[in-house]
Amino acid sequence: MFGVVSTQFGLMVPHGKLEKCIVFLEEGLRSIKRTPYHRVLGKDFLGQTDDLAGFLVDFCKKANTEKLKLAAIYLEMNGFTINPDQWYCDMFGYKKAGDVWELDWLSSSDMETNPYQCFVLKGMESVQEVFAELFLDNKQPLGVKLAEEIAEHLVTARFMQLVAASHKAARRRYSGLKGLQVLATAHDWDTVHQTM
Repeated sequence: MFGVVSTQFGLMVPHGKLEKCIVFLEEGLRSIKRTPYHRVLGKDFLGQTDDLAGFLVDFCKKANTEKLKLAAIYLEMNGFTINPDQWYCDMFGYKKAGDVWELDWLSSSDMETNPYQCFVLKGMESVQEVFAELFLDNKQPLGVKLAEEIAEHLVTARFMQLVAASHKAARRRYSGLKGLQVLATAHDWDTVHQTM
């Protein structure tokens, strides 16, 4: 099953099938022997939808005051597997939107959040504890490593889900977000989710 998870994730998410991907991942995790990583089941970040929507609105308003016309915003979750003490995301703005299949353009942003103003993600603290305890332990049995891979994808998918929900909520609050391309993924991941 190793590799199958990444392949399915890479095929489903960019094609707008994020919710189906979450179901696929949760079913896959339920189908294997229970591990500490199973704590991720049923957990999400959606309790922070309004807060992240406000973060998006503030970012766009700041861009407007700086006379910066944004075409795209990218939210990146930190390298959460090796930084389990705090999960957060940063936001980057772009005057020109790029292709979701060729992500090199994301490395050169025109605006970004202050490094001290990242958005802290809450709601999965028990999952963070599992990553802190097990992720760097290479002596875990194969079943635990498989659960770990699925859990990594689930955390990333749940972050993408939060960004999509927050973008929708933010568009209702602030017209400057309408038509804006919003992308989300975790640090060093090649697959992004996009909302418009």
